[in-house]
Amino acid sequence: MKDTAIARSIPPLGLAIGSGAIAGIVSAGLGARIVMKLIALIDPSTDGAFTDAEATVGEFTFEGTIQFFVLGAILGGISGLVYLGLRTWLPVPPAWRGAAFGALTLVTVGQPLFDPANVDFQIFEPVLLVVALFATLFFVNGILLAMLFDRWHPEPGYPRSPRVPRIAGAAIGLVFILGALLFAGGTIGMIEDQGTCLSAVGRGNGCAVPAD
Repeated sequence: MKDTAIARSIPPLGLAIGSGAIAGIVSAGLGARIVMKLIALIDPSTDGAFTDAEATVGEFTFEGTIQFFVLGAILGGISGLVYLGLRTWLPVPPAWRGAAFGALTLVTVGQPLFDPANVDFQIFEPVLLVVALFATLFFVNGILLAMLFDRWHPEPGYPRSPRVPRIAGAAIGLVFILGALLFAGGTIGMIEDQGTCLSAVGRGNGCAVPAD
């Protein structure tokens, strides 16, 4: 394939950053805007709300979209480098690496996004569906990143001790389990705290309110 032949001339670090940037633009850029629109459709009362992240729910602006795309490309490029380092150690079959990486990033670096103290999650209902929509973006990012990078840079066969993959896989698995427990606990807390600005933690301080 022509694209694969071209990719062979690019260093692995460049391919990782490029693959991650593309995946980030699609997931954290376009995907985040779509999720915000879906939230407005699911809960019409939040349409036009000004969130804690200074974004307007349901509103697509050129400036806001560019900011999401740039941020998505930057974060995606970083995730590409992380995937390059972890790819060979993920304790799953190659076909599941993208989903596994998405799940791992969701319960680790994704934790701050799902902060129970974020009042936005207290007024956007149903919270479980909102969390699920944003969580899906992590899987989209991981799967797309793996598809691109694994196609352009197939994993070389490294000679190594059979114990190393087991130890690395066990460490990654432990991190995932701990992160998943924290994520589940935070989600349960957000479900219990969901409500209106009047009932939000901090009595509505920073609570999403109509932009107008």
